[in-house]
Amino acid sequence: MVHMARRLPPLNSLKAFEAVARKLSFTLAANELNVTQAAVSHQVKSLEQYLQLSLFIRQPRKLQLTKEGKKLLLELSQCFDQMEASILHLLPQQQRQSIKVRMGSAFASKWMSPRLPEFSQQHPDIELLFNYSQSIADFKDTDIDLCITFGSGNWPAVIAYPLLKLDFFPVCSPDFIDNYGPIKTPAQLHNLPLLHDLNYYCWSRWLTQVGATGVDPERGSILDDSNVLMQAAIDGQGIAMGSNALIYDHLASGQLVSLFDDVFHSDWAYYLLIAKNKHISPSLATFRDWVLNYPEPDRVKN
Repeated sequence: MVHMARRLPPLNSLKAFEAVARKLSFTLAANELNVTQAAVSHQVKSLEQYLQLSLFIRQPRKLQLTKEGKKLLLELSQCFDQMEASILHLLPQQQRQSIKVRMGSAFASKWMSPRLPEFSQQHPDIELLFNYSQSIADFKDTDIDLCITFGSGNWPAVIAYPLLKLDFFPVCSPDFIDNYGPIKTPAQLHNLPLLHDLNYYCWSRWLTQVGATGVDPERGSILDDSNVLMQAAIDGQGIAMGSNALIYDHLASGQLVSLFDDVFHSDWAYYLLIAKNKHISPSLATFRDWVLNYPEPDRVKN
């Protein structure tokens, strides 16, 4: 049987497109692939020329997928996921080790998920099993190996590694600014819709810090899910308090913009927790150290 050569564009161009489409940012894709932004842009243009169609709508402050780009991203993601699964299954069982991790959905989607492809590429022999919950793992009654949670850092019977301090500042969508006009000073917030996560604490502290005494910190809606909160801001429903570490991708892509340079530094932070009596396997130590030493991006200046 004669097998015809596959009609495929260069695989590097497919990898570059998938990374840009997933992150909606040439800069972030270049960082993930460890190449220059120019190289990623060249690969994507090469793929568009090969297909003779546009995969992105390029705008000054944001990047969007065309209908064809969305379809290609879905199909490529499925192919790459299947390829990764096939490679993992080919590894000898003794070479693959599982780590069970608990974390909240907001941290998982905004911080962990964009970084996981890099870890998988570096450590294909380590399988990560995630459990999503805001509650701290009871290490005595569960088989959770590691927990990432937000709090004061004082928990009994665990080693708490400081992971991520949060600095909050007001953010909104470019469309919101277009609709309400330029926002130059905190005093202008007095009649604008504010968005809150769980309670009014962050807005109250930030407004007090900048001296905006004429703005009611309890104005606006409470959305007790960080993912829903940020999506509401992206959709132009109001101004939210965001933290660079968790919304960097939205800032870099232009979906959100920061209004002021002033930031409120929370006393609480994200911590990585491991039970004090836990045996630290090489794979657990590898994942722990990778998480703790992952460099945080500089704040995007809009």
